[in-house]
Amino acid sequence: MEAHHQKIYNNNAEPFPIYIFNTDVQEFPPHWHERIEIIYVLGEELKIGQNNATYTLHNRDIFIVGMGEVHYFIMQPQKCDRIILIFEPALFEELSNLLTGIKILDPHIPYINNTNNEFSVHSFFEKQILGIYREKKEKQSGYDLFVGARLYDIAAGIVRYIPNEKLGSAQLNKQMKKLEILEQVTKYIDENYKEEISLADVAKSANFSMYHFTRFFKDTTGMTLGQYINNYKVSKAVNMLINTSDSISEISFNSGFNSIKTFNRVFKQVKGCSPSEFKKAIFE
Repeated sequence: MEAHHQKIYNNNAEPFPIYIFNTDVQEFPPHWHERIEIIYVLGEELKIGQNNATYTLHNRDIFIVGMGEVHYFIMQPQKCDRIILIFEPALFEELSNLLTGIKILDPHIPYINNTNNEFSVHSFFEKQILGIYREKKEKQSGYDLFVGARLYDIAAGIVRYIPNEKLGSAQLNKQMKKLEILEQVTKYIDENYKEEISLADVAKSANFSMYHFTRFFKDTTGMTLGQYINNYKVSKAVNMLINTSDSISEISFNSGFNSIKTFNRVFKQVKGCSPSEFKKAIFE
């Protein structure tokens, strides 16, 4: 489970880059990007972490992730379908001016049953999200113009209806510095996860005292360093369980665990089942 700066590339001939996923992925590691990400819940329940806060979303709820916000999906027993819409404000100069430096203070827009068909913030955003999803799916003549218009509506809606604050240059620089340090730390873990990694080692790599690093890491990722490293090692193990024919003991060693007993215990804590049960379920 690696916190990383997610770089998204446009490999198609779209008139502008906007990415829509309909997925039921159960977990996704901490990451951030210079784009707006909007999540619309199709299933029953979805848990999202952002920085040091956790949110529980339900059917038709909406969650808006601002640029540079560290966020992640939290593992839970049941799968949950969702639509994820990602777009770059720099698509249009006006959108960039509106949204660059905006910090969203309340990213969760819960669904409220509106029997009177009165205006609500939720219905406003739901209409735009589903409209974009439909236009991108059907791709009728002029769909790109419809999508562009709805992106403007979303940008205006964020500014008008969602509690936010405009960050000054000093605050923006502080945010960028925080993300640079986090990227440096996660790179260190990625390069050394097969060894014993101590809090002192990681704090030193970021030029922090252990006390200040502990606070920084928890505030930024929502988890302790130990939780993060365990999740990261388990994510490596999961990849090997799915894509290799290696034995459990080989996978345990190659994912950075010093014993099969520890590997089984940590894997079950993170995934809710043993490595052998997980592998069996994949191929059933």
